[in-house]
Amino acid sequence: MTLAVTRRSLLAGTLATAAVPGLAACTGFSSTDGGAADGTLTVGFDNEPLTLDPAFSASISSDRNLLNLFYDTLLRQRDDGTFEPALARYWQVGDRSVTFVLRKGLKFHDGTALDAASVVSSLERIMNSASKSPKAGALSSVASVKADDARTVTLTLRQDDPLLLVNLAHEPGMIVSPTALQEHGGAFGRNPVGSGPFVFQEWRAGDRLTGTRNDAYWDISAEGAELPRLDAVTFRFITEASAARAELASGGIQLVRALPPKEYAQLPGGSVVVKENGVRRAYYVSLNVTRPPFDDPDIRSAFAQAVDRKVIGNTAAKNSFDLAPTFAAASDWFYDESLAAPSFDPEEARRKVTEASAGRGVAVTLLTRRRAPDPAIAEVLRGQLEKAGFTVKVETLGLQRMIERLTRQDFDAGILVIDIPRLDPSLTFNPYFTSAGPNNWSGVKDARLDGLLERAVSTGDTRERKRLYVQVQKRLLEKNYWVFLHQARSPLIHSATLKGVVLNTDGQVRLERAYLA
Repeated sequence: MTLAVTRRSLLAGTLATAAVPGLAACTGFSSTDGGAADGTLTVGFDNEPLTLDPAFSASISSDRNLLNLFYDTLLRQRDDGTFEPALARYWQVGDRSVTFVLRKGLKFHDGTALDAASVVSSLERIMNSASKSPKAGALSSVASVKADDARTVTLTLRQDDPLLLVNLAHEPGMIVSPTALQEHGGAFGRNPVGSGPFVFQEWRAGDRLTGTRNDAYWDISAEGAELPRLDAVTFRFITEASAARAELASGGIQLVRALPPKEYAQLPGGSVVVKENGVRRAYYVSLNVTRPPFDDPDIRSAFAQAVDRKVIGNTAAKNSFDLAPTFAAASDWFYDESLAAPSFDPEEARRKVTEASAGRGVAVTLLTRRRAPDPAIAEVLRGQLEKAGFTVKVETLGLQRMIERLTRQDFDAGILVIDIPRLDPSLTFNPYFTSAGPNNWSGVKDARLDGLLERAVSTGDTRERKRLYVQVQKRLLEKNYWVFLHQARSPLIHSATLKGVVLNTDGQVRLERAYLA
């Protein structure tokens, strides 16, 4: 049998059987592994989630750091695009069908058997239109899910879907306890129950979230040791970057999700590890195209031409940033040299503002997160925009309030960030720019863009996918729905005593193999 499904076979639509002779290997970058240890790991985290229900998670770039504590997926995806078993011991891809065979003896944290019926229940919940799950689009190709027996699940597809396994390796494929769903109802997102390496213990809003060791976890290390290795993990919600840096330096926390360069440059050598891993924090401005002023394409164009992205990058990230026209970097397979960011031309921007507003100027409210370096970016943007004839008011908000405003499209412009790269451009572009995308903050309704994105996820031809995603990016740059800023480098930063951290390509961590030496 074939041991792995490669990115090439995935994109070519020739998926084969995946089988596992032993247990799943770890995915992504891992810090040095070593001897046995236990204890409690404390993580400094700047993005408190709105929910821990994977069917409704909102922050694509951060929620999975927490969801990975409590849930498992049927399979996992490696950095090179291949797949490895997780809850499913192996799977078979047929003619418009995928069959998964689960491991024996799986249980949720509440003792409920994790069997084929519970997998069906979890997937159908997302697929059910009444649930209004923002993850439903990821499973739109699935016509039905059925349990063939206690350990076998078959998904029947409406059409070929080269990206189904990619999606099942992310939040849509996280399996939740049907017993806990029934017990907690709408409060399940504050009382998560999965089968992951840690069991939910408590969530103190604005303070911390804790999980304790799942003694019945199914996975083991390459050396045969039981996982997880830690007794507990606590995520402390620290939005002030300087406070997180100080806590890491003093040992109050052992891992941080992200720090601006000016903060991690101050960390002591020897006791703290700062490791470059290729992850970038891509900053952008989302423009609300559903109402004035940014329903006017000339005003959007003026905004884009008023922005000096290099100055913003230097302000926010010193020399630790890259510039790119969109989320794609030159090393990405869906990048093309024909892509070009709008030129910095404040005089032309002012001319457009004056003409479009009959000389009255354009008033804009700019939303930003209450965390570094976002407010600094907002102030630099304010100065640049005002030189071009905009009148700018800055509102600084906490994450929950900002997400609420974005979701209601109650904003003019918002400074936001996603972590890149992701294992497929569909995870980068589709949620934000399809008309029904769960993160389409800008309210884009662009039939041509919808068509390009739909075709890009429905074909397995890599050359055609690149052509389509290049056209997507050109359309975004032409219409200025977003203004892409800079890509700040985001190294893995942790105490030298912390080992075994698994870092996915997009910078989100898994901690089942982590331990404190």
